[in-house]
Amino acid sequence: MKDYQALVFFDLDGTLLDKESQISKENHEAILELKKKNSLPIIASGRSPKEIKQIIEGTPIDSYVSLNGQFNVAENQVVSKHVFSLTLIQELMALTEEMGHSLACYTEAEYAACYSDNSMKKLYHLDNAPMPQISTDFHKTHEIYMMYLFSEQPEKDALYREAFAERLTFFRDSPYSMAVVLKGQSKKAGIYQVIESLKLSHVPTYAFGDGENDLGMFEAVQTAIAMDNASTYVKSQADFITKSHVDNGIQFGLTHFGLLD
Repeated sequence: MKDYQALVFFDLDGTLLDKESQISKENHEAILELKKKNSLPIIASGRSPKEIKQIIEGTPIDSYVSLNGQFNVAENQVVSKHVFSLTLIQELMALTEEMGHSLACYTEAEYAACYSDNSMKKLYHLDNAPMPQISTDFHKTHEIYMMYLFSEQPEKDALYREAFAERLTFFRDSPYSMAVVLKGQSKKAGIYQVIESLKLSHVPTYAFGDGENDLGMFEAVQTAIAMDNASTYVKSQADFITKSHVDNGIQFGLTHFGLLD
């Protein structure tokens, strides 16, 4: 295990990825150069391990915080994973059905929902990702690490948070959805778990992000960098605001902090 000079965490959507949900040529080159300069690039995303592995193929990235901290990997080794109980899933499903919202359940490699709706379609179109398979039994036969709740009614978010205040955390990460994780888990917790497993708590840490689910990531590192396409509130929580994700914001931020020439 190398003694890196810095750890750099990257959100994917709206941060490291372009409008087509791909790593641009410029960002690919930045990651290669970062690794050459003895800094460790690490993904921290709400996406699943399978999606992350597909996205980072061809890069030197081998560590990631996935499913908003529910499934975490360091140097290709799983260091922590957090499973929902069947009872908890069924309780949330009952409330989403009452509210008229759909819910998708995520494993390490797959995801499924009991039914689809327009909010779900909008979210997966936004992320350039395949729609979930439709199954009423998927959550009964698989280990579930994260759930996605599809709703375009943010005024009802508090109802979910109040109902599961002691057991779940809800991150509204798009106009169409909330990511759902176990209480105490988040990108922040996942980052701590990865750093501890690497025994690199003494190394300077940086994070790039754009969404509300990145705020915990910002808290976990020494230097938080918001993309220019982030909301005003997310920007207010950052130490530095770089250019947007479609305007070489990653390279600009890395260069600003001396991680790239």
